[in-house]
Amino acid sequence: MIVKIWKGSALATTLVAIPLFIIVFLTLLCLDAIPAYSADGHVLDSRVPADKLAEAKALKSAVPRSEKTILAGKAIFTGKGVCANCHGPEGKGDGPLAASFNPRPRDFTDADDLGWHKARTDGEIFWAISKGTEYGMIPYEDMLNEEDRWALVAYIRSLEKSVVANHK
Repeated sequence: MIVKIWKGSALATTLVAIPLFIIVFLTLLCLDAIPAYSADGHVLDSRVPADKLAEAKALKSAVPRSEKTILAGKAIFTGKGVCANCHGPEGKGDGPLAASFNPRPRDFTDADDLGWHKARTDGEIFWAISKGTEYGMIPYEDMLNEEDRWALVAYIRSLEKSVVANHK
């Protein structure tokens, strides 16, 4: 008899607890108390110092964005740019060195994390590639010429478009 009562109360508790948990979780999510994007809570923060932000935002590529430029950017990303060591060969932030960073390198393909693509200008991405970031990304302006760095920007932007197209 005691076992039947306990089983009944456990079932009743479960039937109340699960919907209550879902309601609390969804409420917190709507209030932005739980981020709907990656573990990097500062995903939308600019990687450019405040005193350089206007300058970085104003930067414009002299390299036309084309399939050729994107393919060149991909070759640099996975080759001499060594970006894949941290960001992974597909730009997912899962390269062999990724675990050594906190926060981890950006996942350029995370469909839940695409807000940064809209928040950052091409100039800001170019600036971060050129000057490095306080999060551990090294500067590449002495290793890659300007055209190569703009090709990387084009490739990184193409990753967003491919994720959006495949996420629909």
